[in-house]
Amino acid sequence: MNERKIDKVDYIVISLYLVIGGFIWCAYTFSIIPQQNINQILLALTFAGPLSLFLMYYKRFRIPVVSLIWFCIGFLQWFLVDKIKDNSDFDSVVGTYANYDLNLLAMMIIFTFFRLLSLLITKQEFMMAAWFSPRDNRKPNFLDYIFTFSGLILITIVITEL
Repeated sequence: MNERKIDKVDYIVISLYLVIGGFIWCAYTFSIIPQQNINQILLALTFAGPLSLFLMYYKRFRIPVVSLIWFCIGFLQWFLVDKIKDNSDFDSVVGTYANYDLNLLAMMIIFTFFRLLSLLITKQEFMMAAWFSPRDNRKPNFLDYIFTFSGLILITIVITEL
């Protein structure tokens, strides 16, 4: 992949992510749907958002502008979660439902770290080792499998427990 600029697909994915976030904010602010449903949507986004970006959109993160935009969105989510962490409407058994939105920032950090390690160790870009992920013109190497598995565990289990 030799692309170095933002593309139509990036605008679509970023817009979709922001529209869903805006819908959640409007639904909460104007009580459009019950709070329990909002909390369930936030919980579902824990996996549907960062996890799907990690597995199916990861090649676009190699473009610096695209990565920067997603880092900014992740920091914005972190800022907003910090603002509402004491709001009892979002309380869950293990903290707050809003805490799960921190996964985007964590996913970006994890991906960037794995990408740099892969470039240093194998001199190849990090590639997801999942059959439904976009592929480079090579077979996944051993490190790709380790990083993919580790990233999935970190995003789905470890980060949500922090």
